[in-house]
Amino acid sequence: MLQRKAVYALVFVVYGLTWTLLPSAANTSLGRDTIQIIYWGQEWQAGYFKHPPLIAWLTEIVIFLFGRHDVAIYALSASIMLASFAAIHHLARRYVCPDAALISVVALPAFGFYSFIVPHFDHNIILMLPWCLTILFGYLAVEERRAWAWPLLGLSIGIGILSKYTILILPFLFLIHVVWTPRHRALLLMPRAWLAVGLCFLVAAPHIYWVVANDLAPLRYFRDGAGLADAASSFFSRHILNPLDALSGMVGMSVSAMIVMLGALGLPKLRRRAMSSQDGFLLLATFGPVGLVLLLSAVTGGEMRLEWATTFFLTLPLVLMRWVYSAPGHMQVGRFLAWSSGLAVAMATTYLLIFIGVTPVVEESKWARFPAKLLAAKVTDAWAQVCDGPVPVLVGDSWLAGTAAYKSADRPRVYTEADPYMAPWLSDAKVRASGAVIVWDMDLSGRYRDIDHQDPPKAGEPMDWFPGIAAMEQRFGPITTLPEVVLGYHGPVFQDPVRLGLAVIPPEKGCHSKR
Repeated sequence: MLQRKAVYALVFVVYGLTWTLLPSAANTSLGRDTIQIIYWGQEWQAGYFKHPPLIAWLTEIVIFLFGRHDVAIYALSASIMLASFAAIHHLARRYVCPDAALISVVALPAFGFYSFIVPHFDHNIILMLPWCLTILFGYLAVEERRAWAWPLLGLSIGIGILSKYTILILPFLFLIHVVWTPRHRALLLMPRAWLAVGLCFLVAAPHIYWVVANDLAPLRYFRDGAGLADAASSFFSRHILNPLDALSGMVGMSVSAMIVMLGALGLPKLRRRAMSSQDGFLLLATFGPVGLVLLLSAVTGGEMRLEWATTFFLTLPLVLMRWVYSAPGHMQVGRFLAWSSGLAVAMATTYLLIFIGVTPVVEESKWARFPAKLLAAKVTDAWAQVCDGPVPVLVGDSWLAGTAAYKSADRPRVYTEADPYMAPWLSDAKVRASGAVIVWDMDLSGRYRDIDHQDPPKAGEPMDWFPGIAAMEQRFGPITTLPEVVLGYHGPVFQDPVRLGLAVIPPEKGCHSKR
């Protein structure tokens, strides 16, 4: 028992330190989604145009407690993953022996979903914990009839709604399980089940109200992201290729974990066992989300992006240990730890090579060494050339303006692409009153825009958000244009420097000029 606990402690301390310290050492800037989340957190909104608010609130609390240090954000992401693994272990102990439960959890970092993407803190990461807790408390409430689990189930789903709407897949599947299983149907009439529903809505109510009041903005973002409004593609492409492409992507992200299990435990062999209600629950929680989204993709023609499936495989190793592998002996556990450790080293090495620029196969790896502090200094200096005092607002691309705001001592607010839909806490009138610094990429390629990199601009849409100084002056009044700034990248691999434009919108009532 003590030896098993020591193994757990060692494996997950190394995991936490690796995915906290490695990106801290390799990167000089945070990823696109993380930066956006950080400047959202300044505003304490009940929702944002793309997603629910919990991650922005949590990130702002961490920044308040620990300061604006990248390592704190990486540590937060790794901590959420470790707490999720702990929830999976509690579930696994109800299905398999202790050693098999150990493997069910230690196998998880072998998935690309649960290692390589951990430094890119986003809504898919924060969803992990409420997803795992919802499955755990759902099992305890439904299968073990634990009365105390029902309110915790409702709270978990409510917190999940505040994290990402993907959580709604689970209560839908639980309802199917309850209705399908005769002995569970009476649960639908029990007050404790409706207490869970009430708690869920109580937690999510402020955000639900915000969504309705803001014209269903996150749902429209999902619709656009899934291509549900795209009628240009062929029927075959939308209804056949889209779900097949999604399935192949999910299989690809699971290959590394399957290699570890095959290498350490041998070929799988289906074990004959009577199907219990508990088994049905686990299988539905594991394969139901995959099947449901593939079915929706086939019916609607929508595109399912790979990152949306991040949470779907958290219970897959447990299913394999219950259904296709026998209880492991000490030799098998040792072999599994050796295989998983080797893969962990390979993943960490691959991450390092990509994000220091040796093998820049991921688009955002080109940003990892961006001179973020120098950018913030240039923006602050631009404001100081025209006005005294702290920089009040930055107008620009989500990532460029957000990075400058995050690294600036002034921590200005961000008016994303000068668009009040994307940043409803500001308006043209407020920016005219306070003044602002405009920052834009002189390349005008749109590479830092608030769009996913895999999506080209829609027909008729410009490549970049910046319309030119003349157009900006029509909205904000006189603007002081400053010389362009050239910033070079850090790192062992040469990368073309970035040319940035800077301009200052003076406050309407004027400010003390520095000239």
